[in-house]
Amino acid sequence: MANPGSVARRAIDELAEFSGETEISKSMKFFKLQQISKAKCFINILRDEAQQSRNRLAQLNAMIIEMEAMDDPNEVYDSLKCLREDMLAENHKLMGLNQFVADAEEDIDMK
Repeated sequence: MANPGSVARRAIDELAEFSGETEISKSMKFFKLQQISKAKCFINILRDEAQQSRNRLAQLNAMIIEMEAMDDPNEVYDSLKCLREDMLAENHKLMGLNQFVADAEEDIDMK
């Protein structure tokens, strides 16, 4: 299967050859700017979600520290274990969001 980017590039090249013009039309520029604008809005949403994830991590950290400081840590062992698992899951989510933002920014740079 052909790469969608190469197919689009080939189609643009053929249109330029057919019309004899090599300059991008205003409507095409508008379309690209519209795509970039939507991608930037999406990146902002992802960054907000990443910030919420960082806030949840800070709250989980605080809860773990409070529970570890209790007199009998064996009493809250299961809760601590669950909180640590939640932290690990939240860290994975944050790493995924950061990678998604990086990919989206790279996509914008290619446009």
